[in-house]
Amino acid sequence: MEENNPRKSGRVVAGRYRLGERVSAGTEFATFDAYDEQTQQAVVLKIVNPDLGDAPQVRRQFRSTMAVAAGIHHPCVVPVLDFGTDAWGAREVLYVVSEASPGGSLRDLLDRGRLLDPSQALVVGLDACKGLDAVHRAGLVHGDIRPATLLFGDDRRPRLADVGLAEVLRSVGADPATLHIDRVRYASPEQAQGLDAGPKGDVYALCLTLLESLSGSVPFEADSAVATLAARVDKLMPVSAVLGPLAAVLVRAGRPGADGRFTAAEFGRALVQAAEKLPRPAPIPVVGVTSPGRDSSAWSGLPRPAAVDAGDADSASTAPTGPRPRAPITIGTTPVNAGLASAGLAGTRPLPEVASANGDGDDYAGDYAGDVPRRSKKWLIGGLAVIALAVGAIAYLVLKPDRATVPQLGGLEEGVALNEVAGDFDTLVEREPSGEVAEGLVIRTEPAAGESLEKGKTLVIIVSSGPPPSPLPELVGLTLEGARQELENVGLLLTEGEPGFSDEYAEGVVISWEVPDAPTLKAGDSVTQGTTVMVIISKGPAPRNVPELTGKSLEEATAILEDMGLVIFKGDDVFSPDVPVGMVAAFTPPKDTQVTIGDTVTVNLSKGPDLVILPAVTGLDYNGIIAALQNAGFTIGRVNGNVSLQFLSYSVNGVPATAGQQFPRDTAVELFFKSS
Repeated sequence: MEENNPRKSGRVVAGRYRLGERVSAGTEFATFDAYDEQTQQAVVLKIVNPDLGDAPQVRRQFRSTMAVAAGIHHPCVVPVLDFGTDAWGAREVLYVVSEASPGGSLRDLLDRGRLLDPSQALVVGLDACKGLDAVHRAGLVHGDIRPATLLFGDDRRPRLADVGLAEVLRSVGADPATLHIDRVRYASPEQAQGLDAGPKGDVYALCLTLLESLSGSVPFEADSAVATLAARVDKLMPVSAVLGPLAAVLVRAGRPGADGRFTAAEFGRALVQAAEKLPRPAPIPVVGVTSPGRDSSAWSGLPRPAAVDAGDADSASTAPTGPRPRAPITIGTTPVNAGLASAGLAGTRPLPEVASANGDGDDYAGDYAGDVPRRSKKWLIGGLAVIALAVGAIAYLVLKPDRATVPQLGGLEEGVALNEVAGDFDTLVEREPSGEVAEGLVIRTEPAAGESLEKGKTLVIIVSSGPPPSPLPELVGLTLEGARQELENVGLLLTEGEPGFSDEYAEGVVISWEVPDAPTLKAGDSVTQGTTVMVIISKGPAPRNVPELTGKSLEEATAILEDMGLVIFKGDDVFSPDVPVGMVAAFTPPKDTQVTIGDTVTVNLSKGPDLVILPAVTGLDYNGIIAALQNAGFTIGRVNGNVSLQFLSYSVNGVPATAGQQFPRDTAVELFFKSS
């Protein structure tokens, strides 16, 4: 066994990942089974085609995008464990390490002629929507949704693989028509037109994938990539009415225009509503021991390894078919398949050792495109022996069924519960929300604890996925305490943001809110309990500065002030030497004074300049002249001559003036008397 153990042979990448069997080689990257010698876990390692990875824009995109992808932690997304660069012979290659998915892919299931019923397809679609929503919220587009990238874990739940890789390689800018046909089959109409697909392109691809899982064929598929792309532009998705309530959901998800399509979150909610009208799904018949695959076409321009004959060139670039081996599945510290073997039941689904690596050579093309190693005859004989033992064990169980009592698993951690029954029953883990049972703990079993179940039969273990999602309430218009109470009623938390001014809402009232981790969410959308919602409280109306009104008509001044939410009041008219009659000559409060909405501004219109008449002073002495001028509204200017003698004349601004002339009030008058 040791000679086929990847822990003991094969190339080591990044000083820790020992390569095992090459799963596939596509035009963009190669996929290997690998073993992480630091964590002692089986992983999947992908190496980007160096002809693509050498491009500077690909390397920049790789570093930024994979950092985001590695930060996505969601049960419906295959985790990115590590990424970076490493030397491969004379070249430096980009690599990505992800968690292994021993349940195989949806592609594996379909290639074996197995189709899903509507209820099963709905379950797959719902988990895929959850994963896509997490990817889109992280700011990424998957860009490669298809059966080959929907992988199943031990719990039979699908997970999205290759998150970030398609976005990295999209920076190369290849013509969609030159993509591998397996990618073209799931391209959106906008991709067919050379446009950026965006998040809703993932929704369209998922719709095509689900339809294929139901019918076995992909809508719009034609003889060539170009014809396949052209066939879906402006075409409605052909969905059979026999799918019942699922049909309308898929029609909407497959709209030819992205604007009419669901988002991933909306797609998921529509599937939840359709589930109420469908029967409970049977367990999905996952392959169980298949590793994820990629495009089988070899990279052009790479030499065949020396071990491959010219006549065997096709086999050097084609991924192996049939079930693929995997390492023992471990829950806690106990391998599950080891427990089954000790109970005499492992023969029903043997889990062989991980295959050996391709070798330790330095030639990239040879390691990448070489044949997958074949198992030795002794393994074949051993496998047949195991199958023979399994058949005998199954026959014995059929002839004389053995039964066991279902133990009480409620409240146990999922892994502990699985180990409790590993020797007696096959298990199927299902998840449902619970406000009483903590996430990851068992809620109940089907059959229930205490009931008798035939050994080897499936025991359904219902595990809590945490509190049920809570709908976001509308908070605008509520007081701070009212908003806090609304959120507490649905298990959500409140935090206050910086208060803001509002002309519409009074001081102390909520004027806006958002979920900081997902700002696009709106009232009615669902979030997990415990989510924090930030509210913005009104500080009342924003202060206004009184504008300049001098020289405006009454109508103009009224419009300006009313637009600002202020009230205008017309005061008494006033004289103004500078402002035309009827225009605003004065206003209070004065310009730039801060006022609030509803305050009053008083305006005074101009009566024009204040004119007074120059009086006649003939026959008056000096004192009489002075009194007459002052009473008329004039001031006394320069006095010339002897005031005790005869008055001669007066002038204004150096110009002789006569009685009866009009001058502005307070004009200075110069007087002339005889000097001798």
